[in-house]
Amino acid sequence: MPRLLSAVALAALIPALASAQERGQPSWWALLDPDVLVQRVVQAGIFALRSQFDIKYVDMNVDLRSGRVTLTDVQMWPYFEWDRTGDCTIEIPRLTLRGSDILSPEAIAVKAQAWGAYLDLACLPPPAQQSLAAAGLEGLEAPQLTMSFDYDIPSAEADVLVHADLTDLAALSMTASFTYLALDGRADMEEPQPVAYLSHAALEVEDRGGWDLARGLVPPPFANPDQAELSVTGLLGQMLASANRDAAGAAEGGADPSALSPEQRAFVDSAAAAWAEFLRSPGKLVVETGFDPQNDQWLDFVAFEEDPRAVFATLQPRVGRASVAARSALPAALVRQAISQTEPQLSADERRTVGAALITGDGAPRDLDAGVALLLPLAEAGDLGAADILSGALEHRDPETAYRWALVAAADGRFGAGARLDRLEKELPFAQILALQAEAVGNVQHPLSALQRVSGLREQALQRLSGAGQVRSYPIAALWALLGAAAGDAATADILADLDEMAAGADEAGRAAWAAAETDAAALAMEAWLGQDLPARFGGE
Repeated sequence: MPRLLSAVALAALIPALASAQERGQPSWWALLDPDVLVQRVVQAGIFALRSQFDIKYVDMNVDLRSGRVTLTDVQMWPYFEWDRTGDCTIEIPRLTLRGSDILSPEAIAVKAQAWGAYLDLACLPPPAQQSLAAAGLEGLEAPQLTMSFDYDIPSAEADVLVHADLTDLAALSMTASFTYLALDGRADMEEPQPVAYLSHAALEVEDRGGWDLARGLVPPPFANPDQAELSVTGLLGQMLASANRDAAGAAEGGADPSALSPEQRAFVDSAAAAWAEFLRSPGKLVVETGFDPQNDQWLDFVAFEEDPRAVFATLQPRVGRASVAARSALPAALVRQAISQTEPQLSADERRTVGAALITGDGAPRDLDAGVALLLPLAEAGDLGAADILSGALEHRDPETAYRWALVAAADGRFGAGARLDRLEKELPFAQILALQAEAVGNVQHPLSALQRVSGLREQALQRLSGAGQVRSYPIAALWALLGAAAGDAATADILADLDEMAAGADEAGRAAWAAAETDAAALAMEAWLGQDLPARFGGE
């Protein structure tokens, strides 16, 4: 019976669809539009959310190519145990949800942005309601709220951002960068444990009028810049000492369990000094990790739960008026001199530093053209660091030039340069790849020492094929692979097969260029084979 009913329903649906097509309505293909399918999935998710709280919206727009879903005029009524009258209301005129680009399979990105949000005070716990109401607020307005998570699958690196602008109160930003983020399920796959190596984390709070509202609620010793430093030192010191004592409750023996560690004391001192400065000149407060970002730290969450000293020993937190990034910005005079190229001329190190800052936007406003202009002469003079930065900066703007500099950067072992070569080769014609390799290699002198053993032939072929250790050159890799294969080495024969397969997949111009290059390589290989009597040499190994 169910099958019969399904067949009847389908039979009834087909004429309706056909009639709809005749009236200019969506076709069968329109029903399978990926944007429509994604919209249905999102709508199903909203149905699921409605089982937890009430939510309405006016319109939904889906752009699958960019991974973006936009909801307009969203209204939500969450259920909180303290809101017995149901007064909590959240309004968001525009809500954007964004995932990864479907053409970037190596990245996972999740981003949510709310524009013009309004939060009723009833949505907050009673203590927060009372504090904000005492300051004269009836609700919270947020022109912008952003939450994002970016994860690179090959490297397991991740970046987290949470930002909120609160009208007439403050701007808050929390960032965290991980050099490795994964899950360890070896002990319990059902409840895997996080594995995290942190390179930097920061929390920034910028006053936008909130201090004027809260000033009257703060005890006088903490609001007086002449007394605040001592007051904050005492309060934070007592809080940390109490936490240390509680954590040591189960421990046996040892020194004073409440004593602050050096890292805790440094945090307290920095917080007290920064707060006193803030009182004299309200603005921004920053709490961030104090270790070198190049020396990432493993987050031992088990130890953190057992002993607060472990948290401070690992993160080494500091409080200041500006972030490390802000304090590390290049001096304006240095950037101006580099861009204008006025006398006296900057050193190569200074030009590399400014050029890298202009390209990355870290330390100076991003300006790719100005950065390339500074780094290009350095790279042409043999500066491998400049070459590496250039290849990364130009990968999507100028693949040909990027490939040229990636060749020398990869040969020097620069991290990521080899992978960049592989990506760029997908964009460039094979004939152009061979020409750029020949230009980068120049007048090469092949090492006669490599002819002494088959392993030497293999090593040369591998280095020239990969571009690690020597500039990548497929014709030179073929030269050494021809010799190794003739000597009966399976590994070099496999390299030769890879090169043949690569050339076979090229266009007509690429196959012609490879044929000419292979002819030259074969002639040189035969010259070495006979001139050095390699059959006799390798036959005796």
